[in-house]
Amino acid sequence: MYQVTNQVGRLVEIAIWSPVSLEEAGQWGREHERVVDSVGQPYVCFVDLRGAKVFPPEIVAAYVSTMKAEQQLVRTATMLPESALVALQIHRMIREAGHPERRAFSNADELRQWLGEVLDEKERARLEQRLARPAHCEP
Repeated sequence: MYQVTNQVGRLVEIAIWSPVSLEEAGQWGREHERVVDSVGQPYVCFVDLRGAKVFPPEIVAAYVSTMKAEQQLVRTATMLPESALVALQIHRMIREAGHPERRAFSNADELRQWLGEVLDEKERARLEQRLARPAHCEP
C-alpha cells in the first residue's frame, strides 16, 4: 500500500506500508511520476516507511528503478521503521539509486533538520504534520 502526494510547494510526500504487491509497486512508479510532473520544478521528497516490512527483491527492483530516474530531485529524506533489517535494505536501495542527496533516518529530529535546510516555511509545516501521523494515514 502506498500514497504519493504533493500538498504544499515542492514537497512530494510518499508513504509506503506493508504489504506491497508487485502490481502496487508498478502503480506507485506511475503515480510518483505523475505527482512529480505536476510539481513542475525541482522537488524535495519525504518518504515515510514507518509502516514497511522487508520488501521482496522484485519490489526493491521496481522502487530502485523509479529512484534512479528522478532527474529533478533536490533531496530525499526517508523515515525508517524500527526494523533494523528493513533499515539495512533501505540503505542498500539508496546506495543503488546513486543520488548523493538521499538519506535515511531513524531519528525524526535529524530528518527535520536535514530536510528542513531545503524547505520553505510552509513545506516545513507540512513535514511536521506528516511526521505527527502514522505512515498510512490519509494526506
